[in-house]
Amino acid sequence: MLFRCVMVLLVAFFAVRTYEETAIAVARTTGKLHTVQATVAEIRHISHEHCSGTGQATDCGEKVTSFGEDVIVRGQGATRTVSVDDDGPSLSEGQQVRLGLWHDEVVEIDGYAAHSAWTGDGFFFVAPLLLYPVAMGYVIAVATAMLARVLNRGGRARFDVGERLAADSYGVLIGLAVCLFLVLLTAVRDVGSPPWWPIAPVGAGTAVAALALLRGARAAAEPDTAAT
Repeated sequence: MLFRCVMVLLVAFFAVRTYEETAIAVARTTGKLHTVQATVAEIRHISHEHCSGTGQATDCGEKVTSFGEDVIVRGQGATRTVSVDDDGPSLSEGQQVRLGLWHDEVVEIDGYAAHSAWTGDGFFFVAPLLLYPVAMGYVIAVATAMLARVLNRGGRARFDVGERLAADSYGVLIGLAVCLFLVLLTAVRDVGSPPWWPIAPVGAGTAVAALALLRGARAAAEPDTAAT
């Protein structure tokens, strides 16, 4: 019971985070961020040590020190802090800037992307990414169990535990292969992971596992058809 609760929370975390990151990316691309005018009230120069890479390519064994600024802006009765890297726009106190907001979170400042998908530091950021294969395997197993139950009720086939585990194994292997492909693609292109990346491995793995079950159901039905 405890394992199921943990898995549900982990799957919910990835579902919510994927929705947020994808929605932010779509809003930026389509120009649908809520824009407000603000004034730069203070600029603090900072240095920050963080894990190298982003998304699935995050490597906390290698620390990278980056320099930037914490820009404190005031506008529409609210005070917000925006982190800007050293490649960001040159800002000064008293300057008027345009903020792009998504649900009151600052995503852009004067056209500069102040939000990067699937980045962060610390245990609570790294641990879920390391546990993603477990959550993926759980989703695939639940999906195949539901499909097997539907096929059993329809009288098309009756699967034992071994057959379901075989289908799950195919799905998990494909999902891990997709994860590896995304990591390599991110490394080669030297860009962050796509905001929707958690959908790709679990979607591909679930599809393959379902196809394995359907193929087994079709093979089991063929002798009955031949007999009639």
